[in-house]
Amino acid sequence: MFAYLILALLFVLALAYALRPFFRTAAQPFPESPRPEELRAELEVLKSLAREAEGEERKRLLAQAVRLERQLAELGHEIPTPRRLSPLTLGAVTLGLVALGVGLWAYTVPRLPGETIITSRNEARELGSLQRRAEQSGQAADWLAYANKAYELQDFERAVQGYLKVIELEPRNANAVRRIGILLFMSGRPEEGAQALELAVRAEPNVPEGWLFLGNAYFQLGRPAEAIVAWEGYLKAGGEARAQVQNLIQTAKNQLNATSQGQQVYLARCAACHGAQAQGGSGPRLQGNPISKVPEAVREIVLKGRGQMPAVALTDAEMQALLQYLGGL
Repeated sequence: MFAYLILALLFVLALAYALRPFFRTAAQPFPESPRPEELRAELEVLKSLAREAEGEERKRLLAQAVRLERQLAELGHEIPTPRRLSPLTLGAVTLGLVALGVGLWAYTVPRLPGETIITSRNEARELGSLQRRAEQSGQAADWLAYANKAYELQDFERAVQGYLKVIELEPRNANAVRRIGILLFMSGRPEEGAQALELAVRAEPNVPEGWLFLGNAYFQLGRPAEAIVAWEGYLKAGGEARAQVQNLIQTAKNQLNATSQGQQVYLARCAACHGAQAQGGSGPRLQGNPISKVPEAVREIVLKGRGQMPAVALTDAEMQALLQYLGGL
């Protein structure tokens, strides 16, 4: 209830502020002095001269321009005269306030269980309905429907709970085992994820999703040869992201043929985003990039992250090898 009151108060204050000029008129009892016009003309000349001048002369002209601007401000001619809003402006303000109200409603009204910034209220209701049905029936199929919906909505915490319930009821349910493996991999536990995914691909070898994430897990564990086999399984199962997976396979092959430790580190930790040949991908091009020749800058970016790039934990030896490799590109 408190959230609704805050929303209403903010809306009224915003409306009053936006409409304030509509109800005000400017009082101008005396004609405007010609002095401000002279100052403005002189100010424009000074600015024009300053744009063409250099060094001390430019500084002198800019300082004089600042003094003129202060004089204008003291005369009160820099304060805009309130004007009545046109119907078009008033309509735009009204639409903006409506959008503000909708946004405040979305972010202040208490959310339903399962509702996030990503999920809508209808999706949250559907997720809650699926959960209640599963709890009432106790059937593995209903728990699987609930878990799959949570996974689809990226509500991974509830997805894990649902899949674990399915495995409790049906230990050999390949769908649940596969998704648990994927979620383990995504949470930074590739070894455990690979174990679950190995079971899943044996049970359902024609599902591409399992092979894809199994390859990802192997590659992250430093097992490129096994990653290649898994990704080839993805292609054989009819996976749609063929071009991307073929690039991953090539990256793993390059890692197997790497001639230096630096190249091995690069291919294992950097190539997925920057390309096997450092040609760029979802991350920027590194080959020929001047920053690659600045070790301290590279070290800072790699270890602390920057923008969309996360921090990458490397040992001192790995970092040194990577710097040497990048410096030679």
